[in-house]
Amino acid sequence: MQFQFSIPSQVTFGSGCSKNIGQVLAEMSLSKVLFVYDQGVKQAGIVDKILSYLKDSNIQAIEFSNVVPNPPDTILQEGAELAKSENVEALVAVGGGSSIDAAKAINILVTNPGPINQYDGINTVKYPTKPLIAIPTTSGTGSEVTNVTVITDTTRQKKMVIAGRYCGADVALVDPELTIGLPPAITASTGLDALTHAIESYVSNFASVPSEINSLKAIELIYNNIEEAYKNGSNIGARTNMLLGSMLAGYAFNSALLGVVHAIAHPLSVYCGLPHGVANAATLPYCMEFNARAEKVQSRNKDIARAMGINVEGLSDAEASVKAVEEVKALSKRLQIPSLSELGVKREQFEILAEATLREEVSIMANPTKVTKEDILNILEIAYSGVESIVNKY
Repeated sequence: MQFQFSIPSQVTFGSGCSKNIGQVLAEMSLSKVLFVYDQGVKQAGIVDKILSYLKDSNIQAIEFSNVVPNPPDTILQEGAELAKSENVEALVAVGGGSSIDAAKAINILVTNPGPINQYDGINTVKYPTKPLIAIPTTSGTGSEVTNVTVITDTTRQKKMVIAGRYCGADVALVDPELTIGLPPAITASTGLDALTHAIESYVSNFASVPSEINSLKAIELIYNNIEEAYKNGSNIGARTNMLLGSMLAGYAFNSALLGVVHAIAHPLSVYCGLPHGVANAATLPYCMEFNARAEKVQSRNKDIARAMGINVEGLSDAEASVKAVEEVKALSKRLQIPSLSELGVKREQFEILAEATLREEVSIMANPTKVTKEDILNILEIAYSGVESIVNKY
């Protein structure tokens, strides 16, 4: 048995732990930071909270608020130049995956030459970065605990996956209280993003014992709490379990990688403007069903069904796999996840989406079954129409 497993961040988890941000920085003898966030987090009142904690500890915050969903490479140099001109000692990122990923990429450019596009790939960043503290506000990407940043390359029209050394946060303050105000639709899409991470990492070609343990626990936590968080967003118990599940899924896929859902989701974001979580949520059940043609995936899906609490006693792997896939489909419907057509994706875009999917080499390599262009076109068609099954396509 051989595997690699790593977690870049020191994690503090628990309600109210974000209040300790000033203390964390002071203990590191840091007094001036670049504070990275997006306008949605600002409007939710979270930015002002964190700023007050920093002020109370005499930490100076230089604000960078230009983060947008699917962060493009074009904003990063601006953030890095601001950090260098202000001689900041560290970075603090508050928000969902977009804010944290943007901060990671900005951090790379503070100590490494630009442009960011040259670092697309694994272990391409040469020089150590400054300390980065990540404070997530969604239960979705798990970016606070991964050494991965995903940035849109606006020239090549693709999502770059920059991973490996010097790409992660040093400290993660994971505070469920900050997810209380998350709207139901965002709770659903980011939650299914996290579930996608857990499921894809479990069936990945690169899954290992530690990643599998984290994947299955993440599936259990997310599945059993996402509907309550969706319906009753102030339920701190559900919010806590969702954030924990998202974090554990990050532990898992940081080493095990992901699969065809993410390979399709990245082009859907680049070419169709879909938020990452929405793109994953809209395609997850159909990609699961596609992969379930393979016996080795059916066995894995049986474990996934058990993690969701489905009674599979006496069922074959194939029968249990069907149960798992159908339950994920049903969950998506209960969470009102729209079809690709409802999201504004056009059939005329399928060709370029399929071709771009095949260029997502890392996710295609980790996917447990071989994927062709025809397969991707079929998955897109079913996710577009929202029909019940793709089995008859094969």
